[in-house]
Amino acid sequence: MKQRAVVILQIACILLTLHVPSNAQVLWVGGSYMEQLRRAEAALPSLAADANIQPPGSETGTALRKASSAFQKLGNWRAFVGDHDGAIAAYDFQRTRPPHLKGKAADLQAIDEAVADDAIQAIVAEARTKRVVLLNEAHNISMHRAFAQKLAAELRKIGYGYLAAETFRNDDGPVPPSTYVGLTSGFFTLDPVFAGFVNSAIADGWKLVSYEHGTQDVTGSFAERIAARETGQARNLVDRIFSKDKEARVLIFVGYGHLYKSPNGAAPVMMGEHLRRMTGLDMLHVDQTHFFAHPKREDESPLYEALLAKASGKNAPFTLRAKDGTYPILEGMGGRVDMQVVFPRYAIQFGRPEWLGTLAGRAPRDIPPGLLPKTGRRLVMAYRKSDGPDAVPADNVLVEAGKPVPKLMLPKGEFRIAVED
Repeated sequence: MKQRAVVILQIACILLTLHVPSNAQVLWVGGSYMEQLRRAEAALPSLAADANIQPPGSETGTALRKASSAFQKLGNWRAFVGDHDGAIAAYDFQRTRPPHLKGKAADLQAIDEAVADDAIQAIVAEARTKRVVLLNEAHNISMHRAFAQKLAAELRKIGYGYLAAETFRNDDGPVPPSTYVGLTSGFFTLDPVFAGFVNSAIADGWKLVSYEHGTQDVTGSFAERIAARETGQARNLVDRIFSKDKEARVLIFVGYGHLYKSPNGAAPVMMGEHLRRMTGLDMLHVDQTHFFAHPKREDESPLYEALLAKASGKNAPFTLRAKDGTYPILEGMGGRVDMQVVFPRYAIQFGRPEWLGTLAGRAPRDIPPGLLPKTGRRLVMAYRKSDGPDAVPADNVLVEAGKPVPKLMLPKGEFRIAVED
């Protein structure tokens, strides 16, 4: 691994001091961020640019389906290195794109008759009378983690104290094992935005709880394995939180459909429904995985533009509220979730998505000119000066020679900067 130029960056007075370490820092057993990104890129099969609009049963469609996990892995690592549009594009490509139909008439009518409320304020208002909020994410969307960070800060103010996350490593040790998020705290916390969310939670005094179910010893059919995981997750939450603290107020951060309720006995039964049954608690189930901007607009929900029109002039996530005070649930998700978050079409500022500032609370800082690549691409990584050598970076950004130079987006504090080629 090449040496890393390191810089100390102090936000308060923008003080830069450059030095080169005697030894390259080893990130983790799997290698560097750039090494993992290159591996993910190399693992992709050669497919036509229009593969995701071919019929699922066609030869091309079948090849795309088999390559799904490779595209998902690429999307994860693109998110981890700060290529957020690329992360969305990778996941979008591995999904067979259906014809871009107009939204269903009932959904469009519900949108037309509703008003747009600030999502954070609406969720917090509902959470006041609950003890559990379940919020999901798409695993390639760092923006969802930034939203979770902002929401968690407000939930903490009204008495929520436990943060349980699917990604936290599931062993007997503390989560994370130190006062900051490290490279072994979990897989998705390798994303600096996710790590920033958890580091903020640590600073706010949240108790962190892992709950993922160990599946290495699970046998049976696919449906049986799903059932084992969903019930195992719920049981871990009961054992680790609710059986010990009868007044616990909990934010549970999950992937995709793990938070779903099961209306009318719908199957499969997911963790959110199992947890409701095990505890008897009235919970708030919030989805944020449906309505956000994509690099290609044809990959967006057919309802997205109509939704944006309801919040014209606003630049914050919102939810819909009907005249009777209820929350319309769209795209066939009625009964599965209680609220749906809609994200605006964020601009690019300083070469970075605007939400890094508005949701994650970060400010732009220049990359020292001496660290810019003369050829090819380079990953620039900022670390909090107070963190140890095993910390997840506070920010990662890819820089490519000959292209406009983006800025680092950082919270307050002092930072050292490293690079990987």
